[in-house]
Amino acid sequence: MSDKSQQPAAAPPVVDRAAFDAALDAQVVKEKQVTRLNDEVSASRRRLPMVQVADYEFEGPDGPVRLSELFGDTYQLLVQNFMFAPDWEKGCPSCTFAADNLPFNMDRLADEAIAFAMISHAPVEKLQAWRAERGWPYTWVSSYGTTYHDDWAWNSTYPDGSTGPVPGYSYYLLKDGTPYLTYSTRARGTEAILPVAQIMDRTAYGRQQDWEDSPDGWPQYPTYG
Repeated sequence: MSDKSQQPAAAPPVVDRAAFDAALDAQVVKEKQVTRLNDEVSASRRRLPMVQVADYEFEGPDGPVRLSELFGDTYQLLVQNFMFAPDWEKGCPSCTFAADNLPFNMDRLADEAIAFAMISHAPVEKLQAWRAERGWPYTWVSSYGTTYHDDWAWNSTYPDGSTGPVPGYSYYLLKDGTPYLTYSTRARGTEAILPVAQIMDRTAYGRQQDWEDSPDGWPQYPTYG
């Protein structure tokens, strides 16, 4: 595990106020370009088609729960496809980090007609044990015994030849009682809703991960160390 409790010796160069303001102004120009491009990508995302999804019957802590039931009394649903293989005893650390990043007040999502749930391949008893350990209130159901993970490529082959779950998010729309997939993302596409990662990106040292392009002497640790 990386230990960030000790302040690194390396630090940005010290300049006067005018030089700092000039450097920051140049950075803001770049960030406005990113913002405009993000708006363009979001507009394109809103024009995506959708595909019908089977109304899978998952297993919840109180019995069977269909995909359509995860919407509750609304019509939009965000699903975190949480990595938790059937033979694991604990949830994926990075997916756990992602769940810890969720809004403190999930009613903010409900106010926007968006329900939230997590789906994993492990049996529901394991999910509930990890949920209790983390203190999460979120709906979490098991796809064990269904083809959901294989149908939508939430299981994959790893570089070593083994197979297992991959992380990501699915966005659904309920139309006339039928669930449709409107968008999904995985890998670094998941970072868009991780506020801690976004906050770290704007600090002097960034995420301190070994893949980052940082100045010489900046602290860097293995990404999954």
